Amino acid sequence: MKQQPNSGKASRSRSTTSTASVSGPSGFHPSSGSLPPVIQLRPYQQRWIDDGARFKLAVKSARIGFSFGTGIESLLDCIERPTTWTVLSASKAQSVEFVDLAQKNLKAIGGVAELYPEEPFADIEGLTSITQTRLQFPNGSRLIALPANPRTARGYPGNAILDEFAHHQDSHAIFAAVARQVALGHKLRVLSTPNGETGKFFELAKDLGLTLGVAPSPNPVLKQAWSGHWVDIHLAIQEGCPISVEEMRDLFKDEEMFGQEFLCVFVQARGAWLPLELIANAEHDGATIDWPAGYEPVGPLFAGIDVARDHDATVMWIDELVGDVAWTRAIIVLHGTPFPEQHDILAPLVRMTTRTCIDSTGMGVALYDYLNKSCPGTAMGINFAGTNDQGVKLKTDLAVRIKKNFESAKSRIPRHPAIRQELMAIKREATATGVRFDAPRIEIESPVAGAKKQKVYGHADRFWAKALADLAAASAPAAVAAVEQGEGVVRPERRGMMSEITRIGQTTHDVLVDQGVVHERRSVWPR
Repeated sequence: MKQQPNSGKASRSRSTTSTASVSGPSGFHPSSGSLPPVIQLRPYQQRWIDDGARFKLAVKSARIGFSFGTGIESLLDCIERPTTWTVLSASKAQSVEFVDLAQKNLKAIGGVAELYPEEPFADIEGLTSITQTRLQFPNGSRLIALPANPRTARGYPGNAILDEFAHHQDSHAIFAAVARQVALGHKLRVLSTPNGETGKFFELAKDLGLTLGVAPSPNPVLKQAWSGHWVDIHLAIQEGCPISVEEMRDLFKDEEMFGQEFLCVFVQARGAWLPLELIANAEHDGATIDWPAGYEPVGPLFAGIDVARDHDATVMWIDELVGDVAWTRAIIVLHGTPFPEQHDILAPLVRMTTRTCIDSTGMGVALYDYLNKSCPGTAMGINFAGTNDQGVKLKTDLAVRIKKNFESAKSRIPRHPAIRQELMAIKREATATGVRFDAPRIEIESPVAGAKKQKVYGHADRFWAKALADLAAASAPAAVAAVEQGEGVVRPERRGMMSEITRIGQTTHDVLVDQGVVHERRSVWPR
């Protein structure tokens, strides 16, 4: 993609730094020693800048100046030779902040660059609603900052910075896109505070031995083309960072979160009914959130529909059974949609399945009633407050079933942080009346001033939708057996299925953060 540096919008909004210049020797690698005294660096920042590794990763404490150091390195490189650095931050505000700080540092060292704020971002697919901030150097170098997503990650070939990468949504897709952009000998800088034992940053850090909560030996650690740096708050303080550990610990009043923000400790997903390792083992690139274009299923389709207990969100999880393995083909999320409209969207998909289990608890009964009338023989209502044939509570039955399928490697699911988060949200809790499976209860503010906070269940719609899909498959053994034996299976009419699911997926692929409240109703699951 070629960016036009002198577009009308850019020309009107640009500003220029001072006019001095800085240069370095031929074959130059950015060095902290070339900086004027006005730029004061701490030893760990100097080590980071002076490290000439092509790929560098830093697991670091919050607020110790690693983004500052990374900005200095990219500035020196831009001054020395025509090149491009793209920085992807977790948000637009962070992207703008990175370039603003870089511009101030450039002025301090006597560099020249023109600033283009709020510039339209375009890629090979055309203009987008995304804006970028760009520093343009006289030698043709560019420092471009963008909010992180897979599309912006594909924007510019050249060097790349993934700032606070553990906090990027779609981190695997972003990393895959960036890896392509740096393929022709360019550099990659990945830095972040930890954000749980999940995501691409955790995987990269784990591979370098930087997830144990202690400094590696040596530090930085070298592995093939990678150099891994680890700097917690104690090491930073030893080397001159003016942060008070005692004050920060008192401010957080949460040792776990303090450890993650300042001690480089990746918080474990303790107590999750589905452990992270179990979920990670089930993730597969062949499983999809949106129905693959033109794909014709070879096995029967089974689905689960969870209706949110609080707020108006509904999730439909569609699996294709290939042999005895359930492959996720689509996850449809409807938010802010009345039940009649939900029915109109979901009914064609329900008819394409061999069986769909629908949460008919409380307000869910309305959607079930709609679908049961239009999809007779396919829709099955499941009351979460009911029991199965053996007298086991249905939520327990669903939770145990989904875990067994994960443990026996019979589920293949998409790799996505929102899916991981919701699958891990369910906890097993012992109560006076037995074991309960739910997301932890949290408090939310009442809309009435002065009223008590309301306790609701956390968000785990995808967990229950997937569990219902597993139940749907288990409740139709004849169809499963026929597929395993290679026999012809009479299935619902599927003509036009791909276009219908693709259309719905394009308009409803959202990441939601809702909570749920359990309501009771007589079970409508035949038993």
